[in-house]
Amino acid sequence: MPQADFTIIGLEETKAKLEQTARDLHGRPMADGMQDAVMIVVRGAKIYAPVDTGRLRASITGEIRMTGMFGRGLGVVGIVGTVVSYAPVQEKRVRYLQRAFDNNKDKIIEKVGDAVTKIVRK
Repeated sequence: MPQADFTIIGLEETKAKLEQTARDLHGRPMADGMQDAVMIVVRGAKIYAPVDTGRLRASITGEIRMTGMFGRGLGVVGIVGTVVSYAPVQEKRVRYLQRAFDNNKDKIIEKVGDAVTKIVRK
């Protein structure tokens, strides 16, 4: 039976690129895309938040966190919220945070998608 030998050119480079892409999807490049998405939700929440004194609206902030053990960045999480004690009552009543997310889903997906596209094309 005839035998065939194959040589795959560029295998090591491709493997290195895929490993770097996986790291980037859980690292700083992805965090930048998530930050953009978080700011969209923050802006929306400030628009939809009920206003009496303006304290709730002014207190709405966003942040991103790298999750995983020992800061290895196994994932990127966006968080939007406030420390105002009556915020949960207002969220239950008005749904300002949920509305900000729901009404901006397409923009959020676009921002995160853009980050993934940049990482993969890099």
